[in-house]
Amino acid sequence: MAVEAIVSVIIHNLKSLTTKELEIYRKVIDEVERVVKELSEMQSILNEVEHQEQGDKVVTDWVLTFLDIVYRVKDDIESFALAETRLKNMGVIKNRVFVAANKFKLCREVPDDDQMVYSMNVHRLKSKMIEISKEIQEWKNGKPSLALVHVNQGCYVMNRDEERWRESDYDHAYYAPRKEETIFKKDVEKLVKQLTSNSKPLQIILVFGEVGSGKTAHIKTIYNKLEVKNKFSCRALVILTTKSSVRHLMIAILQQVTTLKVKEKLKDEDLMVKLNEFLKGQKYLIVVIDVTSSDLLKQLIKDVLPETNSGSRVVITTPDEEVASFQDATSHYHFKPLDMEDGLKFFVKKVWGVKGVPFSGDVIEDLKNKIAERCKGTPLRIIMLAGLLSTRKLMYEDWLSVFEQQDFAAKSPSFDILAFCYNDLTLHLKLCFLYLGLFRKGFEIPVRRLFRLWLAEGFVKPSEGVIVEDIVEGYLEELVKRNMVEITKRRSDESPKRCRMIGVLYDIFMPKAVEIGLFHLHQKTTENPNAVADCAEPQFGVRRVVEYANIKDYPTTETFNRNLRSYISFNGRKKDTPAEEVGTFLQRTIGARGFGLLKVLDLEGVYRPHLPENLGNLFHLRYLGLRWTFLDTLPSSLGELRYLETLDIKHTHITTLPSTIWNMKHLRHLCLNGVRLDIPVQSTGHRAPSQLQTLWGLFIDEKIARKIGLTLTRMTNLRKLDLTRQTTSTVITTTVTTTTTTTTTTTYQSSSYEEIGLWISSLSSLRSLRLRSKDKMGRPSELIIKPFSSLQNLSQLYLLGSLQKTIDWYQMPPGLKVLTLSVSHLENDPMPTLSQLPSLIVLRLLAASYVGEEMCCPADGFPALQVLKLWKLERLKMWTAYEGTMQNLHTLDIRCCRELEEIPVTLLQIQTFENLILTNMPKPFVSGTRKKKKKHTKIVQNE
Repeated sequence: MAVEAIVSVIIHNLKSLTTKELEIYRKVIDEVERVVKELSEMQSILNEVEHQEQGDKVVTDWVLTFLDIVYRVKDDIESFALAETRLKNMGVIKNRVFVAANKFKLCREVPDDDQMVYSMNVHRLKSKMIEISKEIQEWKNGKPSLALVHVNQGCYVMNRDEERWRESDYDHAYYAPRKEETIFKKDVEKLVKQLTSNSKPLQIILVFGEVGSGKTAHIKTIYNKLEVKNKFSCRALVILTTKSSVRHLMIAILQQVTTLKVKEKLKDEDLMVKLNEFLKGQKYLIVVIDVTSSDLLKQLIKDVLPETNSGSRVVITTPDEEVASFQDATSHYHFKPLDMEDGLKFFVKKVWGVKGVPFSGDVIEDLKNKIAERCKGTPLRIIMLAGLLSTRKLMYEDWLSVFEQQDFAAKSPSFDILAFCYNDLTLHLKLCFLYLGLFRKGFEIPVRRLFRLWLAEGFVKPSEGVIVEDIVEGYLEELVKRNMVEITKRRSDESPKRCRMIGVLYDIFMPKAVEIGLFHLHQKTTENPNAVADCAEPQFGVRRVVEYANIKDYPTTETFNRNLRSYISFNGRKKDTPAEEVGTFLQRTIGARGFGLLKVLDLEGVYRPHLPENLGNLFHLRYLGLRWTFLDTLPSSLGELRYLETLDIKHTHITTLPSTIWNMKHLRHLCLNGVRLDIPVQSTGHRAPSQLQTLWGLFIDEKIARKIGLTLTRMTNLRKLDLTRQTTSTVITTTVTTTTTTTTTTTYQSSSYEEIGLWISSLSSLRSLRLRSKDKMGRPSELIIKPFSSLQNLSQLYLLGSLQKTIDWYQMPPGLKVLTLSVSHLENDPMPTLSQLPSLIVLRLLAASYVGEEMCCPADGFPALQVLKLWKLERLKMWTAYEGTMQNLHTLDIRCCRELEEIPVTLLQIQTFENLILTNMPKPFVSGTRKKKKKHTKIVQNE
């Protein structure tokens, strides 16, 4: 279990809370600090017990009793703070009313009811703390009798280095794309050949292997291969869970291959008919991962999928021997455990790559035996062990400190390398890892969303002098390095964009997270659309509810509502009915107390959820995620959320924000929708959220620029900025006449953006910048910019709008990795300038960014460039590239450059050049390129 991790993080957060809010806790501080201290002292006892005899029910119950105490302490202390905050706010309002009334001699004094309630709150909390102190002592006295081992032999001791992620020996694999790894090469080649053959009859391909054998990873890789994609008119890949039914499978396939609406309401028979009719006319590929029921497989093949003669294929993976013996399968593949030699080779590849083993022969033999004993030839276990050891120094002495731990050294048949690797995580990292379980199995989690949720939940341990966003990035980096989380999609600079928990680990650890009350899944017990959601009484109440079934069916009892900290919805139903029930649920959460403990409200993707007007009574709210909700308005009480850290209204129709948005001193990430916002600014006393890290999607015209220009200049810590400026430039024409010629010069003057331009050039922490300039009709217009050379941390730059002057390379930041230019109307060839940027990985020259006819890439230029996109450069005819340029080019994407004569031969000969994408290019250009390219370069042609 992960009780130790939850307890540790809660105690840490309570200490931090009472320190930061000392004024609120002033009259109860002695009692609160005493209880928190007692809980801290009990941690050592908990640590000893939790890592031993975990199958013992007495021990388990005793540990869970302590967890329940800790949860209740947190609830009581935070509820007190919120009650006091509400009273304070009501007192301010009442005083204002009194002052106004007194002015007109309507009353003489403010009633003291609030003071009476305040005293009652203090008395109530003191009494609860006294009672809990007694419970803690009783719990300590009831400690089970165990033959305890020395705690310094347990792997959890190694967790104490909370800053391990900052060590300098981390490599850069986190940022590099993971190359395709094939263990069962012959089977994979055979399977690809079978999928892409011209054989017409339907083929059922069954892939068998024990949990962690690598079958799922290999099948996903095959599924995404270009030659496989191009072979089928429709495809679907479905990952099953133990509770999945045929209905779930049919719905999942329909969602991927059709646009059929309201399919959730259809009966099973109707779903079957719809799917069967659609697939009959298709050459389809259906991949079903983790089938564990023979009955489900038989029903799928015999009743659901049509018997066609169009070359369709069905691939089934299973860890179950009975399913693997399915008689109607066309072919069977068995991914067997690796032998000792192959296991060692795979381990070496994961740790050292092509460098080879730096150890002596005796050490290698010892290492091989340990891998074989503990990993049993299973690829997942091997990579988990490799990931754990990669966090240590690459010295065998350091590795021995892992091998000699009691859990590892004792050759017990019950030893689990996966649990061993989990226990090696730091306490905060354990919670971050378990938190991934609230997302569906296989769901690709946006990294920006995950980071901000981790922060809002309080799972991140601050470190003096380090930005918390860097710490949270380090957390994910370590989980990836340990092979517990995989990156599924990357940004253009190869930084992670989406991730997910490894599937096998999800099956193991998600139930553990539910068991210890980390979150509660509100979902249907079956796939019957009329079934009631699971309403079993949770042991510890509910603190985080994850909505998969409609929240209107959520229980109304206090156990389920009173102490909620997070509401995260994945209820992605049809997009024509506003989610009115969300407002009812939130109103119930606030309840008669007049406040709620909610810290996270994540409704991303929920269609038009209703937000109550008293949303501001969720005083502790840290995260408000409304992306893709298409909301029109926000409650006026939004400005009362003084602890808000993230506000995300991207992809909504919201056009107004309260002026108090700029007074939220804790606000770190503000994601707007890129349209003109009416953002009033208080005439006096307004500040700016100086901690703001992200300001994305801000649209300003000259009127707004005058309003918030000063506010913006106070935001000095920005790391991500996306700004669209609407220009109403003044055109000044000057005519100079001499005795022989007349010269006319046209210049553009912008009346109010100079100050903002200077502010941008002073943002020394800026990493990502997108600047766009548009006129009142929404068309790209003149973009006035200042040199970026002072922005030493800027790695991504996107500029849309006409650049009147060519940018010299020394005006660009030296660390720039990704550059995008669009509608820049550059008349001079930008390549000689841009080729000198030493770190540039991705260069995109989009529509009308360059309007010249010739382009030249100098020798030895673009030393780091991997991706080059040339889109709609309609005048470009001749392209020259000298030897030595772009030696790391991987992908070239050319679109609608119809005048271009040819691709330079020097580029076609680059050894790393693998992908050439040609879209709407003349046929002679395409055919000529095919003749000149090397074999290792693949061409994708699009019309």
